Amino acid sequence: MNNKKDRREEIEFRALESNGKALLDREVIETFLSAVHDREEARIIARKLIDNFGIGGVLGQEIDDLKTIEGITDSTVAVILCLKEAAKRVPREELKKGPVMDNLETIVKYLRVSIGYSEEEKMKIIYFDQKCRLKGEEVFTGTVDKVPFYIREVTRKALIRKATSIIISHNHPEGRLKPSDEDEAVTKDLAKACQTIGIRLLDHIIITSVGYFSFKEQGLL
Repeated sequence: MNNKKDRREEIEFRALESNGKALLDREVIETFLSAVHDREEARIIARKLIDNFGIGGVLGQEIDDLKTIEGITDSTVAVILCLKEAAKRVPREELKKGPVMDNLETIVKYLRVSIGYSEEEKMKIIYFDQKCRLKGEEVFTGTVDKVPFYIREVTRKALIRKATSIIISHNHPEGRLKPSDEDEAVTKDLAKACQTIGIRLLDHIIITSVGYFSFKEQGLL
């Protein structure tokens, strides 16, 4: 009992002294998991999660994948989902305030925690109003190397949401940032389709766990 208390107090002390910076990745996860597991169990599970996925990867796992780790329960998964949601809500609140035109850093942060760590390819569409504030979003999930994308569906939903501009983003689970020929062709086709209905395609961002590629930043939009 004393060992458990000593460990908790030691982690709390280092967190307070360093504003959290002195904690190892597994200790950060352990601290959150201790809300639903005793301290030793939380320590063991946290180590397994970090060893298997890394701290970013933990947030990108699907529920079934998380449950492959021994000791993980529904309560464990709920804590991890709450962590991911909290990490998404901070930049999302910034996007709601608008405008987003000169806020690429916040957009990238939001996209990374949303889809950048996923091991499946995903496409996220973000819709904005006339003041370039976040109006809505949608995610399409594919396989490890491809996600279905339908221009007509994207533009139809933009009209339904009364959006005046959109940003699209997809992740490359293998870590490649360079757009494919298909990525470039789809972007051009979508930009033209949006233009015909009075909607602006602000950017297409390829996101990974460590980097990004912005079509607008690279002069491709």
